[in-house]
Amino acid sequence: RTRGYPSTSSQSPSKGSFMHSVNDIRTAIRELSARAELARKEGRPGDATEIEQRIAGYRKELAERP
Repeated sequence: RTRGYPSTSSQSPSKGSFMHSVNDIRTAIRELSARAELARKEGRPGDATEIEQRIAGYRKELAERP
């Protein structure tokens, strides 16, 4: 975990676990997107891919909201 954003890999709203606020999810997506872009620019495609997977998890969580 970094910067206070919990990992989404083991915490899914469909499993009845903790759900993040919409604001927190949007903030995480924005910050992680910037990190992924930086990783690509620095020649770290593996890191960028890992970050993008985390972003996908947050987007999925956001899409599951009513």
